[in-house]
Parts: sequence; C-alpha cells; structure tokens
Amino acid sequence: MAQMSLNRLRKPTRTEWIATLATLAAVLAYVLVLGMLDKRAARYFTELRDSDPASYLLQLRESRGFEAFLEEYTALRHLDTFQPQAPSFLVGRWSMRDDILRLTPGQAPERCLNPATFDFGLFLTVETGGVALPVQYRIAGNEVEMRGPGDAIFPIRLVSYGAELDHIEFTPPGHDTPVNAYHCGR
Repeated sequence: MAQMSLNRLRKPTRTEWIATLATLAAVLAYVLVLGMLDKRAARYFTELRDSDPASYLLQLRESRGFEAFLEEYTALRHLDTFQPQAPSFLVGRWSMRDDILRLTPGQAPERCLNPATFDFGLFLTVETGGVALPVQYRIAGNEVEMRGPGDAIFPIRLVSYGAELDHIEFTPPGHDTPVNAYHCGR
C-alpha cells in the first residue's frame, strides 16, 4: 500500500486561495442577507398583525400552517374562554361520517349526508329534530371545545394538512362514538 505524506500534497495556488476566500465571503454575505430578510419579515408580520388582522391570519396560515394560525386566531379573537361565537373556520354545515374520506384540499363531499351545523351559539343536527342546541365555543390548544346544555363539554379535534383544515373529529351530543365531519356548506 502506498503511503502518502504531507510533503507530497501540493500547496494551493494563488488563484485557488482567491477562489476559496471569494466563496467564503459569498457565503458570509448570503447568511447576513438572510438574517436581514428574516428580521424584515418579522417586522412586516408584526405591523400587519396590528393594522390588518384578517390579512395577517391569512398570510400566517399560508406560510406557517394551520397550527400556527390557530394559536394566533385564538389570541386575536379572544377565543380562549367560552363564548357563543363559533370560530369562523367551523361555521357552517358539516357532513358527519363514520369513515374517513380522502378528499383534495378545499373539496366538499358529493352529498352532505347526516349534516351538523355550527353557528353563533347553536349546534343543530338531524337527530335533534330541527331544534338547535344552545352552545358556546372556545379553543384549547389544537382543539375547539363546545359546551352544551348542562355544561357538557364536547371536544372537536381539528385535522389539518398544511394550511388547510381537512376535517373535524368529535362525538356529537347524543352519540356514543366519534364521527369524522367534512365541511359541505356555509
């Protein structure tokens, strides 16, 4: 086996030294520019949060995902305590299913079977016979909690992929087993 000694390694030429230093300078400049852009983006989001909360939440949701959006949404809308106002992403009709559906983001099921409706202070299903149950909502972590009659709490698990809310999982009042619900109308 041939032995290699340090004496046999050639010294870099002047051109190679200049190229190495230029590369290191370019990498350093790149890292500094990224740091400046990061601070600029943080400042932009802070200003947007104060001046236009709706746009801020939309951009936050698109850039950092649904979980980051949910945390800020809770703080901006004061939904950490029970109140009749349902979160805007929950308002509307949801098709309750026993099985998980595979839908593309933003797509609704073909038919809105066994619908449940979340609205301001109300929860309505076919089983209630057209009578809306008075409820209140709050966001706790990554779940929405719905408080019904008799202070019963019904946790609603939010299943999201990226920026989109795919479906919700919850056990509706009067049911013993959880259902998967898919948004099918406002």
